[in-house]
Amino acid sequence: MPFRTDDGRELDELLLAQRPADGHRFELRAGFVYEDPVSGRRYPVRAGRSSDLASVPTWLWSFIASYGRQSAPALLHDDRSDVADALGDRRAALVQRRQDDRVFRTALREQRVPLLRAWLMWAWVSADRERTFGGAAGAVFMVQAVLGAIVVVVASVAAFWNPAWLALLLAPALAAVPWWRLAPLMLLLNSATGVLAPLIVLHLVALAPFRLIEAIVELVTGGDPRGVLRPTLRPPSDRND
Repeated sequence: MPFRTDDGRELDELLLAQRPADGHRFELRAGFVYEDPVSGRRYPVRAGRSSDLASVPTWLWSFIASYGRQSAPALLHDDRSDVADALGDRRAALVQRRQDDRVFRTALREQRVPLLRAWLMWAWVSADRERTFGGAAGAVFMVQAVLGAIVVVVASVAAFWNPAWLALLLAPALAAVPWWRLAPLMLLLNSATGVLAPLIVLHLVALAPFRLIEAIVELVTGGDPRGVLRPTLRPPSDRND
C-alpha cells in the first residue's frame, strides 16, 4: 500500500481534527507518506496542515463525497498544490501541477476509489490547474470544455428524436485533437460534464426546495439563512483562514 506512516508502517488510520468544531476544515494530526508506484518517488504530507479534504460543494456530495477513500489522496494533492503555488512562476507551477495531478489520480486508484469517480476528480482538478496557470491558453481550454459539454448535451437530447444528431459528437472530438497531450482531458471534460449535467440539474431541482425551506425557517426563527449553505460557503469568521 503506497500510503504509509512517517515511520514506514502501512497507513491504517487517518488522524484528523475538525477545526472549528462546527466548521468544514480539518487539521491533519499525524503526517504520512505516499509512495508513487509509477515514479517511485516519496511524497511526505506534514502534520498540522489544514484542508477541506476533497473540495466538493455540498450539493454534489450525492455524487462524490468530500471525504472517504479519497481523503488521503486529497490531503496529498492539497500539499502538492501548495508546493506548486510557492514556486512563484506560472509556467513552472503548471508543469509541476500536471505531474502532481497525475499522482493524485494514481493515489485515488490505489485507495480503490471507483475508476469513473477517480478520473472525474482528476479531470476537475486538472481543469482548475489549466485555468489557474495556463494563461490565455488555459482560458481558451476552459471555454472549449464548456462549449464541448453543451454540444454533448444537445446532441444527446436531440438524438431521442433523430439519432442523426449523434454525429454532432464528432465536433468536440475533433476540436480536442489540437490540444495534443491535453486532448484526453478535454474529451473527458466534454463527455463527462455533458452526461452528468442533466443529472446534476435533476438533483438541484430536488435539493433547492429543501434548502429554501431551511432558509425560511432560519429567517423566521431569527437565525442566519446563509448558514444553510455551509460548508459550501465559508462563515464570516472563517474567511481569513
